[in-house]
Amino acid sequence: MKAHVIGYEIAEGVSKKTGNAYSIGKLYVALPVVGKGAKGLMGSMYDCEPAILRKLENINLPCLADIEQQDVMRFGERKQEIAKGLDSAESAK
Repeated sequence: MKAHVIGYEIAEGVSKKTGNAYSIGKLYVALPVVGKGAKGLMGSMYDCEPAILRKLENINLPCLADIEQQDVMRFGERKQEIAKGLDSAESAK
């Protein structure tokens, strides 16, 4: 799916509580609003592996990119995360 990537964030470090390393990524996109009488874009946030997000480091944002989502279970809830993509990211004009 093509999406307008408007931002991302990567948090990495070591937990003060457990001493375990963590690496968390979030991708912020604007997707077309769908429906009768709908027009424009709507913002969404997806969990994403930092390795995937690093592909955006040398790309000017916002950009247009292909992304692939997958459903995963997190703490008993179904959520969508980015499985792969961002290889074809190109700066929006």
